Amino acid sequence: MFTFPSRLKMVSFILVTTGVAGALSFGLAFGPAGLLQGLMIGVLAIAVPVTASDLLTDTLYRGDPLLNSRRVSIVSFVWCLAGGMLLTVFGIGSGFMGRPDILLRGILLTVYSSISIRMLIFSIFSTRGVAKTAIAIGLQPILMMAGTYLLLPQVWQVAPTTLLIVLAMILIGPAILLIRLSTWSLGQIRIIPMFRGFVYAWAEQHNEPLEDQLATISESMTLEVDELSFSSEGRCIGNLVVPYIHPGPFRNVGSSCLSTAITEGISCETLVVHGISSHERDMARSRDMKKIVSALNGSVGSVKSGVCTSMVRAEVSGAKASCQIFGSAALITLTLAPKSHDDIPDTVKERIRYTAQKLGLMAIIADAHNCLDKEDFLSEEDEKNLVASAEEAMIRAQGSSAKPFKIGFSRVKPSEWGPNEGMGPCGIGALIVETPAGRNAYLVFDSNNVIQGFREEVLDHMASLGYVEAEVMSSDTHIVNAIGATDRGYHPAGEAMEHEKVLQYIEETLKGAAPTSARVSHARIVVDDVPIIGLKGIGVLRDLVKSSFRVFIRTAATVLPLSFVAAVAAALFL
Repeated sequence: MFTFPSRLKMVSFILVTTGVAGALSFGLAFGPAGLLQGLMIGVLAIAVPVTASDLLTDTLYRGDPLLNSRRVSIVSFVWCLAGGMLLTVFGIGSGFMGRPDILLRGILLTVYSSISIRMLIFSIFSTRGVAKTAIAIGLQPILMMAGTYLLLPQVWQVAPTTLLIVLAMILIGPAILLIRLSTWSLGQIRIIPMFRGFVYAWAEQHNEPLEDQLATISESMTLEVDELSFSSEGRCIGNLVVPYIHPGPFRNVGSSCLSTAITEGISCETLVVHGISSHERDMARSRDMKKIVSALNGSVGSVKSGVCTSMVRAEVSGAKASCQIFGSAALITLTLAPKSHDDIPDTVKERIRYTAQKLGLMAIIADAHNCLDKEDFLSEEDEKNLVASAEEAMIRAQGSSAKPFKIGFSRVKPSEWGPNEGMGPCGIGALIVETPAGRNAYLVFDSNNVIQGFREEVLDHMASLGYVEAEVMSSDTHIVNAIGATDRGYHPAGEAMEHEKVLQYIEETLKGAAPTSARVSHARIVVDDVPIIGLKGIGVLRDLVKSSFRVFIRTAATVLPLSFVAAVAAALFL
């Protein structure tokens, strides 16, 4: 991925490029005598107006999350690259044909071309109103017109008809693109606001414009969260929270930062794992996560219990489940590892809950979300086997004796890994449960899934440390999504992390979780009327984003070169 230089370097480049291009083109057209004049034209009539217009545009867009001063300079920087080459080409043509007037038309074309690129960028991405957008588009070419008129008035001493025709030919491409974009919509959504909102969220993590669009296609739903709270002598030791809300769609949009919001919103140590949910349960607005946190802080758990069973496992045709019963709450984890898979559908949760209810249990169901490669398709048979393995695990756990237990929570936040490596701000957390049968652990990566095979590597390491049972889980945070240049748009845990280092951090986390005798309570939080994107909305969002980029790129790639060729022809022959 390339990046643009600093603003100071871009301004310096504009001065140098326009000066060199001006001197070179005039030297080619008029001989050595034209070098100084070309240098003055390039610097004083082009570079200075460009820089001045950028400074004035900054005042109009001060505080804008996308069109900040650096990006305003990038627009001019890119234009100067093209404009410098354009002047040089016309200088060559003018010298070769012995017609100095061709270079004058080239200057006309160069100045006009600034309008097209600014029209394209500011019309789509500006949110400052028609007047300020028009000023941002027209200020730069107007200043260059004034500069070239003062230093070289013959540029503009052509027939008004020619001026209008060249301008029309320059603008025809951007105009066609903008008309196509502005008139195209899908249902209630217009493409330009959605496209603008997506780019704002993707480039600057400024989520409000996109969330405003998502709200128009959202549907209200009642959302649930399970919480196991552990305490000792009235003091909170920690919480395990399982939201049946999907953390998405990406970055900080919607509920993407759900694990962070819950972890930071509850004063007691809290681990958040991925409850069964898929993208249709993405929240439409990030601010609604406060409702979830508030409900968790105000929750009152069921009667506290001081006993739990050991962790037991069951497997049916590759579908694996673990179950550990705290009081009457059955904590269940599900996985198909080592088969690659992504989100487990909501129907699996409902079927397991039905069986749990018949057994007199409240099922807390975590999608361990711990195995991803290239294929992630779950068949109906996989779903059936997951339900069967969970039912078998519950029956086995209920058949074992419940004993007093000790509990320990700990967390480390690796400094060398962040969203670019697939690690969210909550780091690696551990919940250790100690029973007379030995210790078991739940390890939680604040990540979006885990690479295939890494779960098994970690479990082998846990066994070597003396843990009877363990499970590796992820929070499914989408704060790591849409960042790196990867096929998926993110790195699952273990893909961009040194495995030996991960195992060292796990050991550090485990050492920090000193088990303490505790009691447990369970609460199921229900939050009504939360706008979610929904299955239909996800389809609309996916189609709009893909289509908007496709329309923008394909139309621009088609009409802009055609309008450029037409404008060159008009500048040369009219």
